[in-house]
Amino acid sequence: MKSACYAQCIMKATASDLRDCSIASTLSLIGEKWTILILRDLFSGISRFDDFLRRLECSPAVLSARLKTLTEAGLVRRVSYKEPGERERFEYRPTRSAVELLPVLVGLMQWGDRHLAADGTGPVEIRSRSNGQRVSAALVDEEGRAVSPSDMALIPLARPTTRQD
Repeated sequence: MKSACYAQCIMKATASDLRDCSIASTLSLIGEKWTILILRDLFSGISRFDDFLRRLECSPAVLSARLKTLTEAGLVRRVSYKEPGERERFEYRPTRSAVELLPVLVGLMQWGDRHLAADGTGPVEIRSRSNGQRVSAALVDEEGRAVSPSDMALIPLARPTTRQD
């Protein structure tokens, strides 16, 4: 984004506009460390409470609260299962809404690999199963063409105002 264009739009934003900020809303839902790590593990194939607990090493109360939040927000769905002789338990599966967050998680991973890892690489990389090519998060237009940050413009959208009597 051209910083001047971005700054101009943000400076003109009202308090109401900023309250309606999609980034702020998204962060209020998924911006907590454990929530992001649960989503990471969910996409890595972890689906059971005890497996999340072992991998994340967080408290059961924290894990339970985060899974509840993700379920109530529609990012995760609970699927019942029962092992022979055991009580009913639940697996957690990503919904379409969660899958739409995957580019964000991939982008966070790739940024961290590039800027925080000592050698510029992380512990894993993502590759296409069909052709073996590396997969990366990218800024693309509606036709799938790459767009550079300097070629982006932040366009304010007109929102209907609510009338208060």
